[in-house]
Amino acid sequence: MKTFSFLRRCGAALLVAGAFGAGPAQAAVSAVPYADIEGTLASFEELALSDPLGTLLDGPQQSGGIWFGERFDGQELAVRRLPRPGAVAQDWFDDLSFGTPLPGLTLLAGATGANLGLYDYGDAAGQALAGIGPQNSDGSDPFGFGSIAARFAQPVSALGLQIRDSDGGAAWLQLYRDDGSLIARLELAPLADGFVAFARDDGIADIAGFSLHHADTYYGIAIDQLVAGQVAVIPEPAVALQWSAGLLAMGLWLRVRRRPQADTISTTTGA
Repeated sequence: MKTFSFLRRCGAALLVAGAFGAGPAQAAVSAVPYADIEGTLASFEELALSDPLGTLLDGPQQSGGIWFGERFDGQELAVRRLPRPGAVAQDWFDDLSFGTPLPGLTLLAGATGANLGLYDYGDAAGQALAGIGPQNSDGSDPFGFGSIAARFAQPVSALGLQIRDSDGGAAWLQLYRDDGSLIARLELAPLADGFVAFARDDGIADIAGFSLHHADTYYGIAIDQLVAGQVAVIPEPAVALQWSAGLLAMGLWLRVRRRPQADTISTTTGA
């Protein structure tokens, strides 16, 4: 799943926008290759799927040691309405643009039947997690139109995830510290199926959780293969070359030192 070429094709178009406001609290976050992140993986495979067309999940959920809910305590849940392209109907989405999480990032579940959902795509990645948003005006299924919040067991410096069922809309990924302060608000647009990943430029492991909401019409979105940890240390080519040269020199030196003393004496006397 961690394929850099796929990331480059599908994720390069995602725009990393600025965070809320400005000031010293807004530390830099940059896009990185998904394949470079190592850490805890939430694949959602251990969650029970009771209906192949999608299963509603009530209450907080856990996968890979990461907890999931609809939002954090302190965040205001609003509704965003957008006209569906080429249709009279509107799509309704959860909106977490308002409010600030309280310290501790306590997860809150959505109302019964409007929390989270699970769907199996039938491919190698299998099951994915979606938010269940507000009911549409015509009463149709809002599967995938809701927000998702995640709380890590330990703060991390990087995270990546797979986005499924996107249709060119926009999503907003908000990264938080444990005290509820915002690290960055990242806009992903236009959405494309594939992998996205981000890391703190300073390497500080202070990302305690995130929330994700979107406005991607028709089908909503789901997330999968969430990995939370740090960027793997990969030596630069020049550094790797220096290491290779150093190891070669060390090997030659040890080889010379290990020659029998008699060989050294005979070579000297025969000169």
